[in-house]
Amino acid sequence: MKKALLSIIFGAFAIAAFAQEQAIYNQYQIFPVLVNPGYTGFEDEHQFLGNARSSWTGFPGQPTSFTAMYNGPVGDKLALGGGLFSEKIGDVTTMKLQFNYAFRFRIQKTRIGIGLSTEFLNRRADPDLLNHPQVDPNDDVLEGLTDGQQIFDASVGTHVLYDERFFLSIALPNTVRARLDEVPIDQQTQQTSLFEHYIFQIGYIVNVKNQNFKLVPSIAFRQIRDTPFQVDVNLQGRFLDDKLITGLTYRPSNNGSVAFLIGTKYKAFQLAYSYDVSFSNFQQYNGGSHELTVAFNLPRKSPKPAGTDTSELYQ
Repeated sequence: MKKALLSIIFGAFAIAAFAQEQAIYNQYQIFPVLVNPGYTGFEDEHQFLGNARSSWTGFPGQPTSFTAMYNGPVGDKLALGGGLFSEKIGDVTTMKLQFNYAFRFRIQKTRIGIGLSTEFLNRRADPDLLNHPQVDPNDDVLEGLTDGQQIFDASVGTHVLYDERFFLSIALPNTVRARLDEVPIDQQTQQTSLFEHYIFQIGYIVNVKNQNFKLVPSIAFRQIRDTPFQVDVNLQGRFLDDKLITGLTYRPSNNGSVAFLIGTKYKAFQLAYSYDVSFSNFQQYNGGSHELTVAFNLPRKSPKPAGTDTSELYQ
């Protein structure tokens, strides 16, 4: 029985690690740039961000990921960003280098960001995995994965904010995908269409000015490569100019799950923590999922008008 259980566990992790190329974040509600390149530089600030996520805590081989990103404006219209991502699932480690490019503009009351993300991904399995008693050492795919799998990927996205209230976000991961190695893989998994993978979110910001808080209901639909379709029903509360942020997410699919979020913003510093728990039977074998994000936001320096004498500003 124990042997069979180990086989199931290993198989699940191997499939997840081999297939999943898009990181799963819960805090995209506060930091949309984590999933949408169209949000790059959208707030006209330079942002340095670090994210850590541990899923299924206490379960053997649990997924653990770390992300470090920067995004910020370059002039009035352009914005650039970049990041490093690492993830370990069981005996498989994934490293990703990402570059974001975005164009931002305004049409009357509407702010729009359109972005492109290019990614270089390397996935590698621990060579000792071939010595595992539950593994076929003659498996060409697994043997090739121990030598490393390299992939080039490109994603596109847009973020729209109307009247500082209504927002719409669309990201299309894996829009362009190319293998940079010769690791064997099932060719059927290579056939994808433009809208096969997507992250779509729509929401509204209710600003109660006399009480100094905002209520942000939203709904998101996520279909990420080789992962189950997911619907997120979100509700955020933002109090005292975002000094206190609370959030609740309900996911009805796969027996249901819920995520709790709390965060704060003080001057240039932002901190957010979230905890996910599932209603499925699998929850009894793990301690849930934790996610932590720390960010620093630096305002963009406005260019000095031509011909301005700086000394005159202090007279």
